[in-house]
Amino acid sequence: MAEENPETTTEDTEPATGTEIEWTPPTKEQYEKLQADLSKVNAESAKRRVALRELEQKNESEAEKAKREAKEAAASRYKPVAVKASARSALLEADARTDRVGALAGLIDLSRLDIGDDGEITGLDAEVKRVKSAYPEFFRADGEGAKPKPAKLTPGGKPPATAEKDPWDQIAEQYGG
Repeated sequence: MAEENPETTTEDTEPATGTEIEWTPPTKEQYEKLQADLSKVNAESAKRRVALRELEQKNESEAEKAKREAKEAAASRYKPVAVKASARSALLEADARTDRVGALAGLIDLSRLDIGDDGEITGLDAEVKRVKSAYPEFFRADGEGAKPKPAKLTPGGKPPATAEKDPWDQIAEQYGG
């Protein structure tokens, strides 16, 4: 058995002391800086994917070109549908008013979004933030919760119908039981 070196460090301990390090969450400024850095990295990654795709297209054979064009044609059919559905969901999560979700989904720039091999849509969060900052009136305020549902109305002000009795109970009533 190998002995542990007291000078090594681990995730949970400080060097050579053995005491645990307490994790503290980042400040709001640190978090915003990290999110901005992440957005920059994602944008750079998207640019590199486009450049890589262009290089691959320059060096492909006729068979590869036909296969790529067929794949692009299929993607052009399903991408808008998949992105719109995900956009509606993301807008609702961002507290968009339900009566405006369709119009807000139309404001999302599909050219800025990409569907990855894993099915994840990249750039959607940034687009939702952009739409939310451009049209804040179509989103619920932080303190504004969902409105309570109105009471169930019945035609003519009649009380709701009661559930029908079991057929066996109806027969028993007819025969005095």
